[in-house]
Amino acid sequence: MFSYIAKRLAVAVPTLLLLIVLSFLLMHAAPGGPFTQERALPPQILANLEAKYGLDQPLWRQLASYVWGIVAHFDFGPSFIYKDRTVNEIIAQGFPVTLHYGTLSFLVAVLAGVSLGICAAIYHNSWLDYLAVGVSIGAQVLPNFVMAPILLLTFTYWLRWLPGGGWEDGQWPYLVMPVIALSTSFMASIARITRASMLEVLTSNHIRTARAKGLPERQVILRHALKPALLPVLSYLGPAFVTMITGSVVVDFYFSTGGIGKSFVDSALNRDYAVMLGITILVGALTILFNLVVDILYAWIDPKIRY
Repeated sequence: MFSYIAKRLAVAVPTLLLLIVLSFLLMHAAPGGPFTQERALPPQILANLEAKYGLDQPLWRQLASYVWGIVAHFDFGPSFIYKDRTVNEIIAQGFPVTLHYGTLSFLVAVLAGVSLGICAAIYHNSWLDYLAVGVSIGAQVLPNFVMAPILLLTFTYWLRWLPGGGWEDGQWPYLVMPVIALSTSFMASIARITRASMLEVLTSNHIRTARAKGLPERQVILRHALKPALLPVLSYLGPAFVTMITGSVVVDFYFSTGGIGKSFVDSALNRDYAVMLGITILVGALTILFNLVVDILYAWIDPKIRY
């Protein structure tokens, strides 16, 4: 198991470095610049700004300084727009908010989706199966940019049960609608994957053998069918978790949570390339990390994968 993890780490670290280099080069290849405005700045002022942020240096030197700052100090540099703030401070302000409601959304999506999928597979072609499939399809066709305004109209405008936006340190009335809006479509995908995988496992030979030995159905499901059925689900959960904890632009926009998704959009509109680059690298690093975690869980559940 240790050698398996070491091999995965040996792939993950160069991948992360390659991600940083490519993101940096692509950002600099984009037309315009962080100080490009509708009204052009005087050449002297533009030269002073570029000298202050090191943009007058050769590209290879800028790249080397940026990579060294991340590797040695985990420093993404200063913001080009907010003069008194660094990229690390902007991420530190928005990411905990997104991590909070994203983790809750992930737990809700996994618990509800896996439960629906297992029930639909066990009671195949019954009313419970049809109900679970119907709920999954209904949630799938209501992505967060559709679900968010529906929730606001229903629970804030008509019923007046929940506040329409804000964060207030993550109090539960401010969490309900963002969690529902973010988790529904993921829950639907998890339920569909779980149902299809569980149906396939329940018709396999080792399940027939377990039932032929007279094992209770509960033991057959929990000990013999659940583990292999969750393997396809795990491959989906890694990227899904990263998507939820790194923020949804729609959730941040509609519910004014102040998460990192809004910072990413604002940086794109304001040409704050340092913030865009920092958030992009953060999302990529988390994607690599949780794909590594998924690979390790795969090997733990199915020892054949280690070989």
